[in-house]
Amino acid sequence: MTCADCLSEPGLLLALNGADERLQLALGRIAPGGLDDGGGDESVAPLAAQEWTVPGSAVRFLAPGIRQVLDSLGLAARDIRRIACVVGPGSFTGLRMSLALAQGLAAGTDAELAGLNHLELLACEAAQCSGEASGQGAAQGAGQGGGQGGGSVAALVWSRRGQVYAQAFSGGGDQALPLGPAQVLALAALPEFLAALPRPVRLLGGGLRRNLPFFEELAGRDPGLRLLPALWDAPRPSALLDLASRAAYGLQALEPVYLRASDAEDNLAAIAAGRGLDAVEAQAVLDRGSRAV
Repeated sequence: MTCADCLSEPGLLLALNGADERLQLALGRIAPGGLDDGGGDESVAPLAAQEWTVPGSAVRFLAPGIRQVLDSLGLAARDIRRIACVVGPGSFTGLRMSLALAQGLAAGTDAELAGLNHLELLACEAAQCSGEASGQGAAQGAGQGGGQGGGSVAALVWSRRGQVYAQAFSGGGDQALPLGPAQVLALAALPEFLAALPRPVRLLGGGLRRNLPFFEELAGRDPGLRLLPALWDAPRPSALLDLASRAAYGLQALEPVYLRASDAEDNLAAIAAGRGLDAVEAQAVLDRGSRAV
């Protein structure tokens, strides 16, 4: 595959998502004039995309994948002018690896950076494509008020421990607008969270899939809930590139959005004891390693 006309100033936009089981990258060409400001609704022509379902293995696939895509198009890393990376919430390991790569690549190319909200990424595509989902029989109770537009979207990402990362968005229009902040919720708190949202509520994401019996039982009692199928558990690369094209870019470092403490932090005392440290010493080491530089 060659692409003689792939590059015209001002260069390329690279979008990365390592927040969930499906590792994604999308590459696009920024239209002339697209670097005039910090971002916002600029035109980006898609060039290529790659996906891998490799939980916890982002470091083995993402950098070689970027190189392969660039080489196949006859392009170079120096052609990348903007890098968007999902900052969370999601897999702690996947976020750390993808963010480290994004920031390292930006340091070497002087590219600008932008962070993307994983939950917004899921919800944007559901808001735009709700008609398509209903047409495919994707939503439970399709044809009962679950058509295109209106209602709301509940994006759910798996958080282990009987919890999900959750955020609600408006369900109509070209973009998903948040109805509240992202939060981590126990499954027991989901009925109250969902009851407050405009009907119908379309639920999607890995947090739905990993707890499907719970949500199926809940939907059986609440006809206003629509459970989208596994097709919607991860966004398409085109949606990743679309959200990246509307992000605000700058030279600031990207900070991960975790929403909860990691398993290592919660089990710090036990881990420290196994390494001959007391809890205070271990916390000091953790604080030093977490300090911004």
